[in-house]
Amino acid sequence: MTSDKFGFKQWAPYYDVQVAKVSPTDDWMFGGYDRVLDKVVEYCCLAENKYSSVLDIGIGTGNLAARFLNRGMQVVGIDPSMDMLKICRQKFPEIKVIKGDFLHYPRALGKVDLIVSAYAFHHLKAGEKTKSVSLMKNILKPKGRIVIADFMFQNAAAIAPTNRIIQEKYNADMVATFKDEYPGLYDDLVVGFTKAGLKVSGEQLTVSVWLICAAL
Repeated sequence: MTSDKFGFKQWAPYYDVQVAKVSPTDDWMFGGYDRVLDKVVEYCCLAENKYSSVLDIGIGTGNLAARFLNRGMQVVGIDPSMDMLKICRQKFPEIKVIKGDFLHYPRALGKVDLIVSAYAFHHLKAGEKTKSVSLMKNILKPKGRIVIADFMFQNAAAIAPTNRIIQEKYNADMVATFKDEYPGLYDDLVVGFTKAGLKVSGEQLTVSVWLICAAL
């Protein structure tokens, strides 16, 4: 994943402004942004587990990672965009940020209790998503878990009807919006994580966003 294939350099200064403007009840793009990030934290089951370390893949400007930092956890964030990392570092100097992505981890990165990600997994092609599952599992500590929230369809059959909903409600085209990106198929990801030996749960959060949790 190249650092600016998706326009991160131009987008980084405006990302926080954009997500702040979106209605919490919208189903499209970043609608319900804070609720989605809170759901990621909820699925980490922090109260039931003695987790202390978390890796945020595609950390961006740090909005998800900050929720773990505020709970006293050790947080490391990786992102392919140096522009995003610069803003994250300015906002949250306590977070260790390093260039990387789902397929490229810094050599110094050790095992972690949690891997989280929001709005980043759709940058991976289907084969890359499959590869990333085993890579993420390899850096999890025992009883660790992976929680990802992202733009997804439930399955291939759901693409057209989901797109119709988006078109009718928002006069937008989800398929066209992501024509150069790769929203995952939730059902396929469940199969992939299960085959890798993880226990999977999850849910649909908005018309365009699903959450998947995979635990050792």
